[in-house]
Amino acid sequence: MEQDWADGAVAARAKVRAFDLPAVDDVAKAYGWQDAYVAGVPGAVGGFKLAVNGAPQMAHFGVSEPVCARIFADEIYQSGVALPLAAFGSVSVEPELCAILTDGAADLSGPVDRAGALALIDRFHAAIELIDQRGVAMPTLKLPQAVALNVFNAGIVLGEVSVAPDALDLPNMHVALELDGATVAETTGTPPQDPVEAVMWLINNLHTRGVEITPGMAVMCGTHLPIRLLEDDVREVRMTMSGLGAVEFTLTG
Repeated sequence: MEQDWADGAVAARAKVRAFDLPAVDDVAKAYGWQDAYVAGVPGAVGGFKLAVNGAPQMAHFGVSEPVCARIFADEIYQSGVALPLAAFGSVSVEPELCAILTDGAADLSGPVDRAGALALIDRFHAAIELIDQRGVAMPTLKLPQAVALNVFNAGIVLGEVSVAPDALDLPNMHVALELDGATVAETTGTPPQDPVEAVMWLINNLHTRGVEITPGMAVMCGTHLPIRLLEDDVREVRMTMSGLGAVEFTLTG
């Protein structure tokens, strides 16, 4: 059942059509479904994303820790990219901090504490996560189903500017989202969790599951604003994050 579903999910991804929801109701088991799905997608994994790592989101799903998913290397874009609308069923965006792992990730052999996670972060970028739910309503979705479906990640767009972890000013970090030149949402000092602790949780979760991390991988640390589904006519998306500049992309077609 798991492999048959994964084969269907891979085909749905390639054809940009709706996913069939997996028959899984346990988060731990759902990672096995995610593994099968990801294994069928051509290309390498370039990083990971955390989701449900803010207190309100965990309360909504009745869990005490985040979940995670993969980011495919060929879907890590640089700011300014033009993306074809035909590549998505729909586009939702989340503004986030993205950690880039150091060469020390190659030598990782066990779990880490906060200091160990900090040592594995080379830098942070502002980034926009792209999410393609293909018509699935997240508020009514069971969390294990979202985990199996790789939490609907459709790539990330990275900003050019980067800073060392000790240069982040999280309490005063202002984030603004603009669509077609108009500011539609903004916030100050609202990361879902400390991004170093997010990286620590991810590394330890992956270690428990026997999933490898490698130098240069991206880690998306959770959204600073609620997920936003773009209207069909939106063409320009821009996010600014104080201390890290702007990230932007356009939708074409």
